[in-house]
Amino acid sequence: MSQSEPPRVPAERTRPARSLSIGAGAVIVHEGRVLLVRNIRGVTRGRYLLPAGRAEPNELPDQAAVREAFEETNLRVEIEGLLGVRLWVMDDGEHNYFFMYLARLVSPVGDLRPNLAEIDDARFFSSDEMDALGRDETWSGAIAIARKALGPGVSVWPNDAGLSDRSGVDIPERWRIWM
Repeated sequence: MSQSEPPRVPAERTRPARSLSIGAGAVIVHEGRVLLVRNIRGVTRGRYLLPAGRAEPNELPDQAAVREAFEETNLRVEIEGLLGVRLWVMDDGEHNYFFMYLARLVSPVGDLRPNLAEIDDARFFSSDEMDALGRDETWSGAIAIARKALGPGVSVWPNDAGLSDRSGVDIPERWRIWM
């Protein structure tokens, strides 16, 4: 195959239910520890990950991260900036873009209550405690972004809201530019 030819897609691959989806998660750091939740369903069942999920229609990814953090943990957070983006081409061909945000805790840590309909545990982990988790207890990508948030001089891309007058959209709740 030459570089000018597109890669071949296996003939047996079915069309995805949706071709594109957006998800988001919150990396909540408190006193040198990161909040992880243990899911009870799907491919992430039994694994500690970051509070996260898919964006709802008309919801921006950072808004989804805030909502998911609250729905799963009862904790209120504010987004400080974008830490990373993951692209996952799922088995059915769906492209899932997942945005991970550094989030600041704004409610008391004592408000932490796992939503038992989605998760069965939620707690803050130190780096050493994350190291103790086995491969079947988490995913390396979740731990990597958690470590980034705990690292010295962590860099995030803040939302540059001051650029909205040039974007053609004058409603700040409907657009984002992370730079």
